[in-house]
Amino acid sequence: MNLDEDAINAVKEYFDAIAQNAVNVVYESVGSDTTFAEFMEAVSIKVNQFAAELVASEVLGLPARTIDNFNGGEGMAVDDVQEIIDNDGAAEPDEEDDDEDVRF
Repeated sequence: MNLDEDAINAVKEYFDAIAQNAVNVVYESVGSDTTFAEFMEAVSIKVNQFAAELVASEVLGLPARTIDNFNGGEGMAVDDVQEIIDNDGAAEPDEEDDDEDVRF
């Protein structure tokens, strides 16, 4: 299998938990003025984030600290993970790091 297949299979295996966690996190922040559309958009964003972070951890083997520090502390996005997959598991270092690729 390749990394894309491994990533897809990991998300498939844990999708129920990912979706439930996303709903729970977003629901905690819902106010009386939150619309259904806003709620669903936020759930979609969280599902993508949680799926990306699962793949980063379980498939790519990135440490939790690395995942948490992506995007200024906002965590990883699907595009971040896809870029690493496309680079065969090699992550580009932050600008503060060395100029070499980092392999996890």
